Amino acid sequence: MKKIKPAFLPAILILCLLIGSIGNLTSVLGVPALLVVVLLGAGLYFGAPRLDHLSTRQLRWGIGLGLLAMLIAQVVVLHVMPNTVYHDPYRVLSQADQLAAGHMTWDITYFWRYANNVPLAYLLSLWLRLTQLVGLSTNLSVHLLSILVLDSFIALALHTIWQLSQRASLLVVAFGFFALSPFAYTYYLQVFYSDLPTMLVLLIIIRSLLNWSQKTSRQRWFAGSGLVVAVMLGAMLKPNLVVLLPALLIVGLILARQHLWRQAKLTLPILLIVLGFGLSLPATKVIDVAANYQPRTAFSFPATKVIDVAANYQPRTAFSFPATKVIDVAANYQPRTAFSFPATNWILMGYNQHSNGGYSGKDVGRAIKQPSQAARQRYNLKTIPKRIKTLGVVGVIRLWVVKLGIVLNVQGIQRWYNGGFRAAPSWYSNHAGFYQGLTVIGYVAATLLMWGALMLKLLRWRPDLTDPHQILALLAVTTALGYLAFHTLLWEVEPRYGQAILPLLWVALAAIPRQASQSRPRWANQASLLNGATALLVAFGAAGVLGAQLPQKQVIAAQRSQLSVQYHAKPKTVTPGTVLAEVVDVNAPANYFSVQIHAGSQVQVTLTNLATGQHYRLTMAGSVARLHHQLAAGQYRITVQNLTTRGQQVDVTHTYHYQLAAHPLTVNGQSQPTASLIYTCMQR
Repeated sequence: MKKIKPAFLPAILILCLLIGSIGNLTSVLGVPALLVVVLLGAGLYFGAPRLDHLSTRQLRWGIGLGLLAMLIAQVVVLHVMPNTVYHDPYRVLSQADQLAAGHMTWDITYFWRYANNVPLAYLLSLWLRLTQLVGLSTNLSVHLLSILVLDSFIALALHTIWQLSQRASLLVVAFGFFALSPFAYTYYLQVFYSDLPTMLVLLIIIRSLLNWSQKTSRQRWFAGSGLVVAVMLGAMLKPNLVVLLPALLIVGLILARQHLWRQAKLTLPILLIVLGFGLSLPATKVIDVAANYQPRTAFSFPATKVIDVAANYQPRTAFSFPATKVIDVAANYQPRTAFSFPATNWILMGYNQHSNGGYSGKDVGRAIKQPSQAARQRYNLKTIPKRIKTLGVVGVIRLWVVKLGIVLNVQGIQRWYNGGFRAAPSWYSNHAGFYQGLTVIGYVAATLLMWGALMLKLLRWRPDLTDPHQILALLAVTTALGYLAFHTLLWEVEPRYGQAILPLLWVALAAIPRQASQSRPRWANQASLLNGATALLVAFGAAGVLGAQLPQKQVIAAQRSQLSVQYHAKPKTVTPGTVLAEVVDVNAPANYFSVQIHAGSQVQVTLTNLATGQHYRLTMAGSVARLHHQLAAGQYRITVQNLTTRGQQVDVTHTYHYQLAAHPLTVNGQSQPTASLIYTCMQR
């Protein structure tokens, strides 16, 4: 029997995916998720030949109708269950809303600390201005953008998978992953942020290299132009796209060693990728001409002492690129190094064993207290070696394994940057444990099934680099390893970071040649259907029985979007006698209600059941007014009154055109539709 020995790079990826798989099976729903994977995997093994006999016409109609049904479901989700976006995505959205309204200022310290999100905020503001021309609201514009980017990614991924594999069974499986799992209906649909655009950019880059040697001159011109733009945008949105460069270098060296470099004809696309990363000419031209240029449109550059700013410009991270300066100038963004964090801040957090290499509030707090960026850098360069020494060799390796498990963990896809639904429907809140459990099982099972199929292929793969598709597969594998190494060995980690490699894994799965198929017994079709039905029963049954053990606290209604005090967001000063009021829809029973006020503020906060007229007095605890009491479903009104003789501060979230809640905030009876209190209603 021939011993199976995977190639070096595929073997490393197999090891990483095995660690990630174990990390995804650690919760109470891990066992049922694994059982679903086994059942579905067996079902697909038995049913693949039948799927492969589907005609192209059947595939087109089936996938087309499926995508249409997916789109309808997405619209329903956004309409029925809008969520309260918080943390970084909300700050980007709020700034974009402000820029789109013509207020070209940066009023909080967030963007001075995390300047990598300036391009995203500015580009989003351009989209909002464009949609305002046709009368769309900001809320609808953001939802439309999410659907366009998400569904474009899904459609392009399916098209790429078909081009690379020509296998109906793999295409159907990919459709199931994207359209039948939580992927299309949770984080990527409900929260617009840089993660999904980055995945789309990566897919476009890989597609641009597909069959490059067989393209005509005209096709290469279009593909090359798109490649430069995609790389430039990707580098501005997520600087860690730079891992593509060492991946290209590694693949290039492998090709050269096998004397296949000339045959691959990748010199031009690689140069175009490098050009996309290093594009700086537009920035210098803007600096030359924009000093006295005063625009008032989305595509103009305000006169804001551009030369002075540019002369003192500090790169936003170690991976910053000059093209981002164009956005900074256009958006009237002026970096302030007194607030900015050096790249070593993320490396410091990456070796914090107490946070398992993830975001550390203590590390950020210490950095904020430092008087300058230079002081932060000195502190980090002194502390990082100490942490590594304290960990020791075994501790460092253990931390790397833990970080790899975190970065590949997909269990929390519903919770990423989701502060809770604004007013969850009663049918959801009353069975939240079931739906949340089903979401976890569904996405974990879909992910592990795809990883398992890829690992089996990688195990037997011996790259034949005379095949352009296999060169693409090797580049996808190498780039995926670059992303994982970047966050595991160097940077801090979050579970959603690992999703960046999703398009790369699908490309590798589709591009690696399949093994010769074995004959299936006559009962294979019946076994396939039985396995699929059993997998569904296991998923639904486990979600019903074990799902209730997942949610410790269930958000019934919330408006948690805010710019945050830590970034010097300004509270609203409430004059004596002023009354703030806001209606909240509570669609299921709850036992906890809180309203964020402001530290040291002296106001009276009450909650009134509009149907019964019953009043509840909230008590202050730090900066939050709280109520612990059983609340029936219904409409409630929050009332905040200043009964003192001097002004009091209250944290109020205010936007220009983005509607934060279903009901407006009223100030002394005057309605403010784009303002809201910050509140949370829960069943604890």
